[in-house]
Amino acid sequence: MASSVVRATVRAVSKRKIQATRAALTLTPSAAQKIKHLLKDKPEHVGVKVGVRTRGCNGLSYTLEYTKSKGDSDEEVVQDGDWSSL
Repeated sequence: MASSVVRATVRAVSKRKIQATRAALTLTPSAAQKIKHLLKDKPEHVGVKVGVRTRGCNGLSYTLEYTKSKGDSDEEVVQDGDWSSL
């Protein structure tokens, strides 16, 4: 029985350095404390999702909901360490 070996070469396509980006959302200390307080009563939830939808007077409105898991397209924002340390 012959086994086949697949080889690949990875090359950098650019010499640019990856730079850290700013967080998509910045919370005030009191907002972070409020979220921590709200999540204490819901141990099955891991965080809060904030989003924008098309509706409302100007065509956009914010959404806020609890989440049990992080989705593939979700960006996690951790501020001042882990939520448990807030």
